[in-house]
Amino acid sequence: MSSKLRRINLGVNCYLLQGETGFVLVDTGPAFARRRLVRELELVGCRSCDLNLVAITHADADHIGNCTWLREHYDAKLAAHEAEAEALRTGSMEGNRKQNPDRIPWFLRLLIPAGKRFGNPQPVEIDILLEDGSSLAPYGLDASIVHLPGHSKGSIGVLTGEGDLVCGDLLWNVVRPRLHPFIDDLGTAKASLEKIRSLPVKTIHPGHGRAFPIEKLP
Repeated sequence: MSSKLRRINLGVNCYLLQGETGFVLVDTGPAFARRRLVRELELVGCRSCDLNLVAITHADADHIGNCTWLREHYDAKLAAHEAEAEALRTGSMEGNRKQNPDRIPWFLRLLIPAGKRFGNPQPVEIDILLEDGSSLAPYGLDASIVHLPGHSKGSIGVLTGEGDLVCGDLLWNVVRPRLHPFIDDLGTAKASLEKIRSLPVKTIHPGHGRAFPIEKLP
């Protein structure tokens, strides 16, 4: 069993993993990029009956905008970590974080009002709760779930048998590999970095920016 990984850039990175019995999509991008997402799925032959699972790394609006639509039109199950489920159900990006996050850079503070023009996240009902170590073998993939809190409490990654780690927004690589500028809990985020170092990771695929080798992990 093996997994092929394809990056779909919708302003935020989504990742399509192809296994022996279909596909798993990690994150869905914003709703306004839906046509491009569907075009990318069609390009690789992912039909409505082929999408076995949508794994949600965390509940931010730019990552979950097409979740409910994909469930309705692709009959895909939606999966997330239990610590992220309440934020998804309520459509609140604050429900998975502390009242006062450890790090919010000035430019993200300025972008928050602009981001709300796209609307608040739509509530998403989860079909499957994931935990650290959950296997994706039932969905045709040689891959497992890695709990990587720090950006949010229930943030997860997907680690394939080939050593590819899709890590959501724990890390980004817009200029250089680094922790995401928005960090809910810095101590937890640093612990997640150490956890990644202990795993058989070869390449890291962030939610924003390009993939980079494990040797460049900050």
